[in-house]
Amino acid sequence: MIKLKEFLNEGIPNYFRGYFDNVNSSLDRLEKNVKQLVKDLGKDGLKKESLEVASLYKKHIIEFKVKLKDFERKNRD
Repeated sequence: MIKLKEFLNEGIPNYFRGYFDNVNSSLDRLEKNVKQLVKDLGKDGLKKESLEVASLYKKHIIEFKVKLKDFERKNRD
């Protein structure tokens, strides 16, 4: 018997789960590298550049990650 929730679910099909897993994994690696870059730029006396990269990270990468997580949660089971 088909459950009502399964019948009414118009969200993203489960076979797209791999895409979300890959994107999240790539974002984790990107975050790690950007954080290390910001740290190393600061150590080498490039404070202005370090702050600029940190700002870009916060504005684009973190914002994208949060919006993707919300999108996934909204369109999943």
